[in-house]
Amino acid sequence: MDVEEHLTQAQLREYRHKRRIALAGVAVTTGVVTAVVMYLLFYIRLPYYIFGPGAAVDLNGVIAVAGHSPPPGSLFLTDVNVLPGRPAYYAAAKILPGFEIVKRDDLVPPSMSDAQLDSALVDDMKQSQETAEVVAERAAGLHVPSHAAVVVERIVPKTPAATCLRRSDKIVAVDGKPVTSLGAVTDATKVKPAGSAFDFSIVRGAEHVTSSCRTATIQGKPRFGMVVSFDPGAYSVPIPVKYDVHDINGSSAGLMFALQIYRMLTAGTLGPARMVAGTGVLELNGQVDPIEGTREKLQAAKRAGATVVELEGASHAVAVSQPKAVADLILRAVRAAG
Repeated sequence: MDVEEHLTQAQLREYRHKRRIALAGVAVTTGVVTAVVMYLLFYIRLPYYIFGPGAAVDLNGVIAVAGHSPPPGSLFLTDVNVLPGRPAYYAAAKILPGFEIVKRDDLVPPSMSDAQLDSALVDDMKQSQETAEVVAERAAGLHVPSHAAVVVERIVPKTPAATCLRRSDKIVAVDGKPVTSLGAVTDATKVKPAGSAFDFSIVRGAEHVTSSCRTATIQGKPRFGMVVSFDPGAYSVPIPVKYDVHDINGSSAGLMFALQIYRMLTAGTLGPARMVAGTGVLELNGQVDPIEGTREKLQAAKRAGATVVELEGASHAVAVSQPKAVADLILRAVRAAG
């Protein structure tokens, strides 16, 4: 029975007015509750990062080497999704398979914001591409002239580097030892404990200056707290390389970039292992450094149907269905560079 049929005009107006108020109250309450829930789930910061499965990207469509085409087979770089520490992502990582919860302090200094981390990962991607070009072309027997120059691109606030270095400083020597590779500054920190002092020889503008810098424990290791890169004219590769990479950052693609460039230059096939996925941080001397997100990158490789997964520098390497001998042949050639 319709309530409005038994009301006078005045009562009907009053009834409709109260109903509108009630509906508005419900809408406001619903909106407030939704906003509070969204805030609790996505804006409260937790001291973690969440690693989730990323993508496996076929490098045949990513890297273009002038005058060379990809030989048969496919190399894949594997990626990991890095999510900020928020209750929603934390809860999902606890429930869903394929996610990993990592303490924030194990990855970045306490003073680094999420935005600064994103910026650093973009810088790392550019650096990994430049390193891959140099290593791969040298491995292919090409002459890649170098003019050693490591440039301070960014300084993390409240770290030792903030007191002794400036952005755009060119570091030419550490403790009297010439800096001849991008990893030379990091390598120097490995020979002394955190808190030790190092003498830097620096080109600052038109002046040559010296500065004493101490390390601090950052991400569990002795570090100065800076991001360095190549001087724009430091390396001149004889064969131009172009990249078409979207929404993937960080340095762990360097190994696979180098392998793809190398096999394009040498027309090297993958033999029975037609699809090879891998990951690793590549140094100029061909060394492959440890990576994060091993579990998630393995899942990305499996989803892509890769027959070999080479997790270089990680705590373990996993062969999915084929021996990794073919991949190792390419890896040894790349490591021979420099």
